[in-house]
Amino acid sequence: MLDYQMIAPNEREDYLPYLRLADEEVGMIRRYLNDGQLYSLPLAGQSTVIGVMHVTFAKQGQVELKNIALLPAYRGQGYGQQALGDLKQMMADLGYRTLLVGTGDGSLAAIAFYLRQGFRFDHIRKGFFEQYQAPIIENGIQLQDMVVLRQPL
Repeated sequence: MLDYQMIAPNEREDYLPYLRLADEEVGMIRRYLNDGQLYSLPLAGQSTVIGVMHVTFAKQGQVELKNIALLPAYRGQGYGQQALGDLKQMMADLGYRTLLVGTGDGSLAAIAFYLRQGFRFDHIRKGFFEQYQAPIIENGIQLQDMVVLRQPL
């Protein structure tokens, strides 16, 4: 079970090591770091933070999950699924109607995870990863485009 703690803007830099688990380039993270809401994911009743989620508010009625990351030791245990499910409920309760998430075109495990959670393909942000300082390779594939998935809330 997870608790969720909203992180104040002046404390967000402290969570860069967690955010970098899902996005290697600090410069790209800083583009959205002060926008939206950042949540730490401590285990219920403990102070141990096992991950983070960061959302921004795109267009009216839309929220975008910019970053969701768990420490490697906590992956594959249902925490990501729980965090995403709780996020969807929180955002729906706030009146948002759509959740977007983007991931790399070679991020096969992430794409499969989001599809299993009910997301569907929406669009491609062509050349998105060209703005990164160094190439990112996942599953032997150099990331080029961002795949954006959508789910109604």
